[in-house]
Amino acid sequence: MSEDKTPYRRFRSRGRKVDPETGLAELERLNASAEAPPEAAAPRWPEEPARSKPAPEEFRAAPRKRRLWRLRGVGPLGLVWRATVLFSTAFVVWAVLGFFALWRAAGDSNGGITPAARAALADPGGGLLSTTENTLIIGSDARPGETRARADTIMIMRTDPESGRIKYLSIPRDWRVSLPRFGHEKINAAFQLLGQRGIMRAVTRQTGIPIHHLIVVRFGGLPKVVDAVGGVDVTNATVLNCGYSGGRKVHFDRGRIHLDGQRALEFSRVRYNCGDDFSRMARQQALIAAIRGKLLSPMSLPMAPWRGAATIRAITTDLGAVDLAKLGWLQASMKNDPADRLRLIGSPETIGRQSYVIISGDQAAPVLRQFMGRA
Repeated sequence: MSEDKTPYRRFRSRGRKVDPETGLAELERLNASAEAPPEAAAPRWPEEPARSKPAPEEFRAAPRKRRLWRLRGVGPLGLVWRATVLFSTAFVVWAVLGFFALWRAAGDSNGGITPAARAALADPGGGLLSTTENTLIIGSDARPGETRARADTIMIMRTDPESGRIKYLSIPRDWRVSLPRFGHEKINAAFQLLGQRGIMRAVTRQTGIPIHHLIVVRFGGLPKVVDAVGGVDVTNATVLNCGYSGGRKVHFDRGRIHLDGQRALEFSRVRYNCGDDFSRMARQQALIAAIRGKLLSPMSLPMAPWRGAATIRAITTDLGAVDLAKLGWLQASMKNDPADRLRLIGSPETIGRQSYVIISGDQAAPVLRQFMGRA
């Protein structure tokens, strides 16, 4: 094998002379100061993740709130709480909407009371819920060709929160009284001749009962009131086969009967060949009690404000929405015994070809004392 005799080329730095004695030492020094390449890392098994420690209170996430309508996992107390919230919300909405309906109806109804009638009302000295007050109820209707209506029904309602009783006193429409400027007339003529204030003063003059409120029921609106509550049931004392306006006859069986709006109007007004005015007053009181009972029955409670608004639209009254709501509460919470439905009864007489009812002081006094709670 031939030996390569090619001489090595000596390395020489440019521009620098290297001392052969010290060059090797310098090279070793440089090699020693250079960083050694990193060794290949040995494979490692994945470490087990460390268990998380509970976060401090200020960094802990807030728990998610349960939705009100979600019932999954809700206990009995939760169900009761949710039912209470839903019922309370529904009741508030019902009360607000119902009062708004009454407020609108009362606003229309209040406009029919004359300023003179308002000025003639007696001051009760307190509110309906704490003070005994008398409300005059007039059922009015105009005959054909008449521009002003007569009082076909005259009744006083007395609310007495202290005793917890409501009383009614019916006054005969043919009661012979003396009216200013007109002399002797039937008391119902006071409404036609002297207006709302005139009928109030005539009633107070004859009975001594102060009038604190006035309600005028238009008979044309009575059928709407009765139909709004789905009709009423009344007890008819005797068989009625009576003449009615327009030359026709109406018939009512004895006992418990159901009346729609038109039949209720006929039942409350007929009197020709059907007894006297006193029996008609009894029928009118029975009809009012039936309407009251239907309005305040538990089955009618959800619709009571709206049915009450329909009733208010058929009347004219000085009572505002708040007082009408109070009156409804009194009607529902106070006792209304049939024994508290009183009537002034007198003797029928014909004077100057006019039929009147003459009531003496001895006849009226015991009834008035019972009505006023002084018996």
